[in-house]
Amino acid sequence: MPQNRSMRELLGPVAAVALIAQLNPDLPAPGIEFAAIFHDGVEYGMGVRLHMHQPQAGVYERWAHLIGSSDPDSHTNPSTTAQGNVCRRTYGTYADIPVEAVAYVPQTVPRAANHWPLALREPAA
Repeated sequence: MPQNRSMRELLGPVAAVALIAQLNPDLPAPGIEFAAIFHDGVEYGMGVRLHMHQPQAGVYERWAHLIGSSDPDSHTNPSTTAQGNVCRRTYGTYADIPVEAVAYVPQTVPRAANHWPLALREPAA
C-alpha cells in the first residue's frame, strides 16, 4: 500500500516517467498509473504501469524496448478489464524502477478483429 512506503520509493516512479518524457519527446504518452508492480506473483516495488489504448503501430514496441523488455508479448494473457481487452503485456525496468506496459483494444472490438491477433493466440480475421 502506498501509505506504507518511503518517500524515495514513491517518488522514484515519478522521476522515471519524467526522464523518459525528457529523453523521448516524440514518443506518444500512454496513460500512467503509479502502483505496486507484481510480476509472476512477486512484488517488485512501487513502479509505473503504462496503459496504451489502441496504440499506433510501433508505439507499444518502442515502450517495451525503453523498459528493457526483449519480448513485448512476454506476459500477454488476453483478458477483459475495465480499460478494455488486454492484447499485449510485458515487464521491464527504467532507471531501476519496475515498469509494466499494457496495450488494450476496446471491449466492443471482437477478439478476432483485434489489431494483434498473434498476441491473442487467435487466427487473424
